Amino acid sequence: MKVEFKSLLKLKEALKGLYPLGEEMKKSILKLVILSVMVLILVKCGETEVLRLASWNIRIFSNASRDDAELHKICQVLIDYDFIAIVELRDEAVLKRAVAMLNSMGRDYDYQISSEVGRRVKERYAFLYDRSKVKVLESGRIFPDPDDVFIREPYYATFRAGKFDFTSIVIHVIWGDTVAERRAEIRKLDDVYRKIQASDPLEQDVILLGDFNLEPNDEGFNELNSIPSMVYLFKLPQKSHIKDSSLYDNIWFQSKYLSEFTGICGIDRFDEELFGNNDKLASLAVSDHRPIWAEFSTDFDDDGIPGYISSGILMEMWGKLKIGALWSLK
Repeated sequence: MKVEFKSLLKLKEALKGLYPLGEEMKKSILKLVILSVMVLILVKCGETEVLRLASWNIRIFSNASRDDAELHKICQVLIDYDFIAIVELRDEAVLKRAVAMLNSMGRDYDYQISSEVGRRVKERYAFLYDRSKVKVLESGRIFPDPDDVFIREPYYATFRAGKFDFTSIVIHVIWGDTVAERRAEIRKLDDVYRKIQASDPLEQDVILLGDFNLEPNDEGFNELNSIPSMVYLFKLPQKSHIKDSSLYDNIWFQSKYLSEFTGICGIDRFDEELFGNNDKLASLAVSDHRPIWAEFSTDFDDDGIPGYISSGILMEMWGKLKIGALWSLK
């Protein structure tokens, strides 16, 4: 990995156009640039504690659909992450087998699992986490959906990793017969996000992730994007499907609150590493979706960086710097 210092300095220059700048603001921006470089270097050198958080649609993940050899392949991917939101889970039995296998490989996983969601075909969501790094603060709940807007209602829970506490919302948007059906669900996700965030005024670190069945530049996300400082981590031409055909999986959050995001994230191309890019074998044994992941610092709380981030404007700048710096890591 190479930190492009020139690119970070360009970010500083770009941010100048966002706000009227006095000398103090210029100094603050420069401090943020320097701090962003420091965080990136510390994370890379392993001198700060991070949470590796992932989201993965594991195709028809059921006890009957995976033998032990196939499950081992799945666990070879899962074990790289401290926290995983799992989509398209069909039963708890396969999750119990996965946890037993993972723990025999040296980790200490547990999980939160939802009740069944869906109309005809039933699925579950799960949050799989390493107990040595992650604690449950509030157990998982299905988001209330009295009007039956969602075919599979979102599922959410609150966790703490080190000093970093966060609420994770996972969603598997309908596929349906038309794009309009998918957009109808996605256009309600801003309401879900706002209501869950508002339910705890002391917790602003809300992460929305999962399989959205639309690419992030689609007009269906306009309402979600209207939330101040909302960002998504994965952008076209990146692809999360093993055939490199689509980018339906993503992670969304407000950059002004998630100061713990290190600027490091990626898409796990397990299909190439474990299956030599044989899409058919990868899909049958594991999944047709790749895991998406991001790293969050657990060394400080979500009130920002003391001495540097003391206002909403600076918090937002800090978030923009890290999102921009992400594209400078090679």
